[in-house]
Amino acid sequence: MNKRINLKNSPILVRATATEREKIKAKAAEKELSISRFAVEKCLEDEPFTTKTEKDLLKKILFELRKSGGNLNQIAHNFNLARLTDAPTPTTSEVKKAAKSIQNLIEVIKTKL
Repeated sequence: MNKRINLKNSPILVRATATEREKIKAKAAEKELSISRFAVEKCLEDEPFTTKTEKDLLKKILFELRKSGGNLNQIAHNFNLARLTDAPTPTTSEVKKAAKSIQNLIEVIKTKL
């Protein structure tokens, strides 16, 4: 007797739009997996989805990074201006403040990676 043992006998129904199904199908094909196998592997990943809290944190980080980039840009502009004219150069505390701001963002990003 040659009975085939089916270990994958617990179906899960997932509803998707036709567009979503085609996107999932394409991604599964890229990985050379069936849609079912692709879905199972994606769902079993440690962190397959970004939570709302993570999205909010990433938005805050992006906002702070843009602010820090703007501050750094102003400091660079003022240094270049001082080199060409007799304008005063940015103070050490201004440079340190901008550098500390960027360093803090780097630390937050490292903890999330």
